Amino acid sequence: MLLQNSQNIEAILSRLAPVQEIKAVERSSAPLPVIINDTTDEAMDDPMYINRYNSNGELPDIDDLKSGVLFKLGIQTIESHNISNVNNLAWWNASSSKQGNPVENVLNDDPNSFWQSDGAQPHLIDVYFSRMMSIALIALYFSISSDESYTPKVFKLYVGTSPSDAVFYKSYHIDHLDGWVGLTFSDNREDALMKCQFIRFVFPINHENGKDTHLRGVRLYSPASNNAGKQTTAPMPVTRNIFQNRSFTIR
Repeated sequence: MLLQNSQNIEAILSRLAPVQEIKAVERSSAPLPVIINDTTDEAMDDPMYINRYNSNGELPDIDDLKSGVLFKLGIQTIESHNISNVNNLAWWNASSSKQGNPVENVLNDDPNSFWQSDGAQPHLIDVYFSRMMSIALIALYFSISSDESYTPKVFKLYVGTSPSDAVFYKSYHIDHLDGWVGLTFSDNREDALMKCQFIRFVFPINHENGKDTHLRGVRLYSPASNNAGKQTTAPMPVTRNIFQNRSFTIR
């Protein structure tokens, strides 16, 4: 009797949902993390690596790194394009700061100073603007040769209008980096801009299981103004976008 009942149930289910019509559900995958490694051959041709791409593919010179030349050359390269630094339009706040190493150090154009966290991971830097901004480029300066276990191994980017509605944008894994890395949004929108009023950098993991994080420089750029109150929509030359990246749409 039990076997007959089971067969009857299977027959009913087969009529309601034929096995041959049932298709596997495709799981949507999260965007793959961007791997950052300026020692690879591919880095020579990737404009994301601002210093190496603009030095004929040569690896950074350790003396240039220590003297700050690498830092300054990267800024000169970035600012040779039609974009404007908007760091001073934002309020910056870190989840923690070691005494003598405040978050303001990432804004002072001195590669020998740095922000150092002082608390439990993950460490955060929050950036607040008073109005919606058009961000064309985010540039960050890391030096694994100088900071070793204080260098983030992973950092994540969140954007929105405030902390309450910020959404995850992308994860970046640093295998090795000495210099500036440029994050752009060329496939985020047709105008290659990130529209946001709030940005959060999250640093959950360091190299060598380090606990506190060092960051030596951050610059946020918007398209340069054609005139007062009006911005251009093309932050980079169309023929050669020097900063490329992988991303998905956040409006």
